[in-house]
Amino acid sequence: MPFHTRSLVVKLILSLSLIVILTSSITGIIVYRSNQNMFREEIRSQFLQNNKQALQRINQNIHEVERISQSIVFHPTVVKILTNSLNNEGKVEQLQLMYDMVSQAKLDAPHIRAMFIFNLRGDSYYNANYGAVSMLDKPTRSIINQELEGTNGALTWFRLKLTSSADPSGYRYMIIAARVMKSTYQETYGTLVLVLDEGFFSEVIDDIGQTGGIVYLLDRKDRLLFSQRSQDDATAETDYPDSIPLQHDQEERASVVQSTAQGNYLFVKNISDSGIFKLISGLGLSALDKRNADILKTIAISGLSSILLTGLLLTLTSTRLLRPLGNLVSGMRRLRSGQMNARVEVRSKDELAFLGESFNDMADNIQKLIDEVLLKQLREKEAELRAIQAQLNPHFLYNILNEIYWKLYLQNAKDTAGIIQSLSKILQYSLKPIEQPSTLREELEQLRSYINIQMSLFHPDLELDIQTDEQLLGMEMQRLLLQPAVENVFVHAFADKTKADKKLLRIHVYQEQEHLRVDVTDNGKGIEPETLLKLEAGERDVHGNHLGIHNVERRIQLVYGAPYGLRFESRPNAGTTVSFILPISKEDSA
Repeated sequence: MPFHTRSLVVKLILSLSLIVILTSSITGIIVYRSNQNMFREEIRSQFLQNNKQALQRINQNIHEVERISQSIVFHPTVVKILTNSLNNEGKVEQLQLMYDMVSQAKLDAPHIRAMFIFNLRGDSYYNANYGAVSMLDKPTRSIINQELEGTNGALTWFRLKLTSSADPSGYRYMIIAARVMKSTYQETYGTLVLVLDEGFFSEVIDDIGQTGGIVYLLDRKDRLLFSQRSQDDATAETDYPDSIPLQHDQEERASVVQSTAQGNYLFVKNISDSGIFKLISGLGLSALDKRNADILKTIAISGLSSILLTGLLLTLTSTRLLRPLGNLVSGMRRLRSGQMNARVEVRSKDELAFLGESFNDMADNIQKLIDEVLLKQLREKEAELRAIQAQLNPHFLYNILNEIYWKLYLQNAKDTAGIIQSLSKILQYSLKPIEQPSTLREELEQLRSYINIQMSLFHPDLELDIQTDEQLLGMEMQRLLLQPAVENVFVHAFADKTKADKKLLRIHVYQEQEHLRVDVTDNGKGIEPETLLKLEAGERDVHGNHLGIHNVERRIQLVYGAPYGLRFESRPNAGTTVSFILPISKEDSA
């Protein structure tokens, strides 16, 4: 197999391998992202529902505590005793009755570790402490009073660190449920403080915490009321954490994925119907991330296997499939080296066979073109010799006209001699190559010779006015541009004028801005509107009228381009002005 073919095989293998890699990578990423988003959305929806159910169970327990507190606050005996206590009145029987009633209510809520009832002076009238915490000191009671400000008798929940002799550290975080005691007549008569341990909440949301999750319960001021951290979390203390996800979220999002020291966690948030509590729970996504990583690994292995299999199959089939291509390359090399008889043998019926047939046809056409080019070169040399011979004839005619001029001049036939001289000048000017640049001065001299012949033979009464700027006479321009416009004046404009009619021809050459402008004006019969529109549109007359003008317009467009060309102004029986707009350089205008 030729080297170029082998290189093509390598490139083909590498290209298809790259396509497989890109396809596998894109597919793997799409599958991975789709799988990750699907599982996360499903887990988020389920976890959010579990969190909502846990919050509903918390609300049920809270409503039970609130019911117990209401049975105490609105009990007539409690109201009467605390109201009379301000006047130092109270009977022992009534106090015992209050103790029995409150103790009975306490039995309905085993998580209440302590209960305190104070009158408006702050005197303690009930103290049921079961060893969880010590008596409430003045600073603690002051904090409780601050929390109750503005609550209007509603049960208020918050977290507070209380002194505890049962705890080795000397203090313990407890859940406080307190309220200002108001009678049915909304008269304030005391304060009720209930102290609960954290088991009041943990029993409800153990299902969330036991799955390796994190749970935060916030109070009405978005402060931590209860926290159950993951067992893998080394910072699982009872102290307040520095930050809690979704704690102060202004957008009120229901879920967020946040990175922690233990990996990514999905946090969800639910708010109680009363708006007092917020339950924020976090679920570790390490298992989900590991599952997605396994999927991505499987996709990568599948992609690599596809690449290896593709390369093996291409290597096995490339020799057979690309053999015609190698023959085609060999034939092209022979053809490039000059072997015009190089052909390839076509054996298959596929696209490579089409290339082989096309190569053979191309070689045949090249051979024909070479023969045609050689024949054309011979014919061009022959035509060039004929053109040189034909060019001698006008020069011979110019010499003859020059001799006739001098003979007539010597015979005193000066008018006829002037015509011959003008004709000789026109012939001499026209013999020069059309592509050779001329000057404005030469172009005007050629026009004068032509006008002299017309005036001598046909229009002796013509009034000629040529105005030009002397500084513009040396400007270069294309040869024989102005002559067709002047010729049209005699052929068309003055065609219907009699000898008695006044004939006027004016040629005005001047500089207009950065352009050279030549106006050829006559007082002839003018141009019909339809014909004028065709001239302005550059349409060629099928009858041959104004053919010279059309050719001049075409030459200007080809040589100079826009915005140069011809402008026409004409009215029937009022004359015509043909304006030439040509370029002018600073050197020409200097």
